[in-house]
Amino acid sequence: MVFSYQFDIAGIMVILTSLICAWIRPGLIKNFSIYLKLIIVLSILYNILDIVTSVLLQFKKPGTWLITYIFLILYFLVLFMFPYRATLYFYELCGEKINPLILRGSLALMLLLATFGQFFFNFFFKLDRNTMEYIHGAGFYATFIYYLICVFSVGDCAIKHKRYLGKLRLRLLLAILVITIINVIYQLILPEQSITGLVIALSVAMTVVVFCFVDVTVDELTGLNNRAGFIRACDELMHNQDMHGYSMIKIQVYHMQELNERTGMENGDKVLLMLANNVKYCTDIAKKKSVCGRIGGDTFAILTDSEISITTLSKTTETDIVQNPFTGMDYAVSFYAGGYRLEEGDTDIDSMLDHAGYALKWVSGNFKTNVAFYEDEIRHEDEHRKSVEQKVRNAISDREFKVYLQPIYNSMTRERVSAEALVRWIDSRNQMINPADFIPILEKNGFITELDLYVLDEVCRMLKSWRDKGIEVVPVSVNFSRVDVDHPSIVDDIIATVDKYGLEHSLIKIELTESAFNDNMSLIINVLQKLHDQGFPIMMDDFGSGYSNLNMFKDMPVDIVKIDMYFLRNIENSEKGMIVLESVVHMAKRLGLQIVVEGVETQQQYDYIRKLRCEMIQGYYFAKPMPSEIFPDQVTAG
Repeated sequence: MVFSYQFDIAGIMVILTSLICAWIRPGLIKNFSIYLKLIIVLSILYNILDIVTSVLLQFKKPGTWLITYIFLILYFLVLFMFPYRATLYFYELCGEKINPLILRGSLALMLLLATFGQFFFNFFFKLDRNTMEYIHGAGFYATFIYYLICVFSVGDCAIKHKRYLGKLRLRLLLAILVITIINVIYQLILPEQSITGLVIALSVAMTVVVFCFVDVTVDELTGLNNRAGFIRACDELMHNQDMHGYSMIKIQVYHMQELNERTGMENGDKVLLMLANNVKYCTDIAKKKSVCGRIGGDTFAILTDSEISITTLSKTTETDIVQNPFTGMDYAVSFYAGGYRLEEGDTDIDSMLDHAGYALKWVSGNFKTNVAFYEDEIRHEDEHRKSVEQKVRNAISDREFKVYLQPIYNSMTRERVSAEALVRWIDSRNQMINPADFIPILEKNGFITELDLYVLDEVCRMLKSWRDKGIEVVPVSVNFSRVDVDHPSIVDDIIATVDKYGLEHSLIKIELTESAFNDNMSLIINVLQKLHDQGFPIMMDDFGSGYSNLNMFKDMPVDIVKIDMYFLRNIENSEKGMIVLESVVHMAKRLGLQIVVEGVETQQQYDYIRKLRCEMIQGYYFAKPMPSEIFPDQVTAG
């Protein structure tokens, strides 16, 4: 028999290429099952044995008979071990336990036949001592029967777990099956040449590439399901059994970013691994089958029938304390969890995760409790949020958001010098929706930027209309949220909107609350400086409310400050309040800033503000916010 070993060299090249690809993702290789690692090793070993036996048989040296015979037996042993390990890996991947009598019994029989049976009966092959002629034995085709047993076992498991495997992996299995059938047909037609090594190599290589790059369901750091794997596992579980009593739990490390910054990324990874182990432990001890995974950077999820205590997730051990490598001080790790109890008819896994996630956000940072379920108060709040989010987009397209203007007057002459644009939502039933009911929600989901730009567009449209009609135009301040600063094109969007209407940039004041300046100062200064350089006046609202940050004004491109109306409450009866207000005004004047005092509601307050010689004044004492249509009539304070 003449063997062609070129196919086996090609097989080894394919395996090595796939390993190089996998080496790019070392985290995944580390978390690969021991069965998959054995499959890779066996595939390489099989191809090497195939090459060695092919070369020895082509030498036709009787003196090498015993060595060749031993290598051929090893060749068959590996040939039988490969499908066995591949089947075990596949069952482990699906979380299934294989029937030991069928597969292990078949393997044991084939191994016995490949050793003792071959020595005494030439069961698989016969090797002539003198001619070194290779002939298939009577039991050679038992190999195909054994492979068929493995194929049917994998097929049965694949049908049971098709939801978890997904379309791509099922197609991979089908492709391997087709390649195997082609190999069998090829061996029957050309028995003198073997391409089995190449077939095995291709099968392993395709598996590695699909699992490492194309359809990854394993988290690199923890070895748990990633988000895709978790959702598939949940989907399969929900279609295989009654989910009564199950809950979706979402767990998160509190202030993970701060932990990484203060203790280092390595310690952060240790915390995540600790939490992963505890999550896995909770899954293992559950009464019924449960699913867990790492679905985000510091976020884990469990679908289980058991009520999970947060103490189970963060048992008090030495590993719960992380040491700061720079200061040597301990950093306590906290965990928070949100849960959603499944209801009858629940099928949307993303929705369940959203509910659990909303409960998690609700409880995060709460020092009284660190676990909450999506019930009653949280459910009502979330449903209100979703309702608002659904209505907002239509409200903008239907122009339900109206711009109201509150005049700002010169405190000495009482002449109107400016205005503040305020947004009011008047729905299709002509009912006004309180800004407190939708602004915080829009700030959380990031939609506030679209609304703020809409208000800016409306203000610019209004100013251009006034100019075209010969109506006096005054500068208008437009409020922007802290969230807007994170928008990558916010500066360009503001400039483009104002330029679209041919307005001077000085007519639009950019107004930001002082509390917005507390986070990511460098980014805020950068954005405001760009706007300031383009001629937009920068106004700070609620000046004086952030006492700890008063020193920051040496770096901020601020032109105007609005003093928080809080200072004016009962100021005429509060000597301390008057001292604080006078100090704030004095500091602002020393910094060269213009001052607007808002919240003036009485004659006594107005007289006091004039005494302090603040330039501008705003409040209900002069005018309430009004529709932009009637604003041109309010030239002076009444």
